Amino acid sequence: MTRFIKAIFILGLAVATACSPKSAKYFAKAEVQYTQAEYQDAIENYQQALSEGGDPAQCNYRIAECYRRSNRIQEAEPFYKKAVEAGVKDEEAYFFYGKAMQSVGNYEGAAAEYKKYIKNGSNFDLINRAKKELENLTALQAIVEEKNYYKVSNISALNTSEAEYAPFFFKDKLYFTTSRDAEKMHSATGTGFTNIYEFVFDNVEQFTGQAMPIAGDINTDGAHEASCIFTKDGKTMIFARGNTGAKKGPKDVDLYKTTLDADGKWTEPVMLAISDDKAWDACPAFSLDEKTLFFASNRDADGALGNVDIYKATLDENGEWSNPVNVGAPINTRGNDMYPNVASDGTFYFSSDGHPSLGSLDVFYIKNEGGKLNIKNIGQPINTSYDDFGLVWKDSLTGYFTSNRVTDGAQGDDDIYEVKNTYWDRTATYTVDGTVFGKNKKNPQYILPNALVYLLNCKGDTLKTVVADSEAKFQFQLKPDSCYYIAAQMDKYFAMPKSEWAKVTIPTVPLKKLEIGENEIKKSAVVLLVKKERIIIVRNILYDYDKWNIRPDAAVELDTMVMLMKDNPEINIELGSHTDERGAAEYNRVLAQKRAQAAVDYMVNHGIEKSRIIAKGYGEDEPAIRGAKTEAEHQTNRRTTFKVLNHFSDDVEIQQK
Repeated sequence: MTRFIKAIFILGLAVATACSPKSAKYFAKAEVQYTQAEYQDAIENYQQALSEGGDPAQCNYRIAECYRRSNRIQEAEPFYKKAVEAGVKDEEAYFFYGKAMQSVGNYEGAAAEYKKYIKNGSNFDLINRAKKELENLTALQAIVEEKNYYKVSNISALNTSEAEYAPFFFKDKLYFTTSRDAEKMHSATGTGFTNIYEFVFDNVEQFTGQAMPIAGDINTDGAHEASCIFTKDGKTMIFARGNTGAKKGPKDVDLYKTTLDADGKWTEPVMLAISDDKAWDACPAFSLDEKTLFFASNRDADGALGNVDIYKATLDENGEWSNPVNVGAPINTRGNDMYPNVASDGTFYFSSDGHPSLGSLDVFYIKNEGGKLNIKNIGQPINTSYDDFGLVWKDSLTGYFTSNRVTDGAQGDDDIYEVKNTYWDRTATYTVDGTVFGKNKKNPQYILPNALVYLLNCKGDTLKTVVADSEAKFQFQLKPDSCYYIAAQMDKYFAMPKSEWAKVTIPTVPLKKLEIGENEIKKSAVVLLVKKERIIIVRNILYDYDKWNIRPDAAVELDTMVMLMKDNPEINIELGSHTDERGAAEYNRVLAQKRAQAAVDYMVNHGIEKSRIIAKGYGEDEPAIRGAKTEAEHQTNRRTTFKVLNHFSDDVEIQQK
């Protein structure tokens, strides 16, 4: 798991108790390799010493330290465990055992080890780190419960069993660092030296394309090249190079710059003056205006807060970078803070194991909350108990990052993952589901299978038609915030006038109220058809006392009858008018006839053929309430009734009350 972090180790050899000459020989050889940061070679010799009867506490502790110092802390956890169980004397083993347990998600065990170290340890710095880690662990529940909208996928077409990390997207290509096809192995990690590659998407399928080494003399044999970035014009590249693992001691990592020449080829890389030849400098990133260069370093400088901090340098008028300045708290911690990146919206991202994390390195960002800049853990599924780092964004929805997790399709070692911000990945389909019912004199509601159903706009234009199913159900897909009507038709049933159409409007559901993915927003509708038989429909065709003029409220109901007759051109009706029981019977019959004729005239004036309507004045002969006493009861008796005269065994009476 190569990540370009220089080993910061304590000089001086621990005295180990060997149980045999062979064990002592292997242990001594391993100790030399350990001090030279040749960790993979040292691991093999410590294991040989252990197999020959070496001290299990000291050998296992050294193996664990080799894994931790070469950034394989998950692999260190079982060896710390064995060392602690064997009674290792080095008190720092307990602190780092806690870190290792945290890296594999054993938060309860990690907390116990931190508490032990706070109680028994003597290293002031580690005691403070242990206290901070305990504080961080208390924040884990909130991190886990934080709702986000990210979805991660392993880019299997790009990743191999070797390390792939430090992605950077530029001009439709994904640049990354990898140890694949390495001819030489690094003695610290046992993995190959890294080079910079580019992945060209072929757009045939998701994540398909071709990976190849970057052109030019960027990659070299026997050294690491990693973490490249480009200026927006594509003419300048900055990357990290170093850490050869030579026998004489590890060379540190520095930042290099190369530019495109007139022939479009990269010039010989030149080390930037801001690099410290005694420190590890890597993870470069530009500000949006490219006048500030952020990078990570473990240099011994004023203001350094932890093992690895983030620094910045600014571009002066002469095109030179200023002396680097530590960005300080709250970004930097006592732990490792690295992989800065400034997204196109100005958000500052970085990776850290010093802020409250799920284990090892987690991705963080800075959020302005009420004028205060707060550090926020980006949460799951981007972060896990493993190393998750180097998040860069292609655009507002798609990004890339690195993880050595063992889930989510991991290919081995560090892998590059795509992350999708699915917050906007929400769609809504708006539908109206309905049922067509029939109504007759004996049954006020029953289903009408196979009825023809119309979807109309608010002008009355037909947009779609469907046939109701065997359960009289139907469905239409609608546009939100639009006005629709639903009507139906069936043989032997009245076609409904517009006033009886079901009006449907579905308001748009705000995006934040939709679930991720597809959503179906439904509204119900009921359509009622009246059977052509003797039925009664209650209306309000009423008259003032001793008058026959059409009142405004009566006109509304007569308009409904006009539409009914227009929609059913085959029917003829009788308009029968009734009076209350006050006054002479003959007078009331004359008054009733005038009322009936007034209703007929109104409908004729609104487009109904006179031949289809008969006016009949009944007077007080058929009161709705016989012996009425109150004014309300008399008003009920003053009414007009409608009889359909054809097509039926019985007259159809549509009574107006």
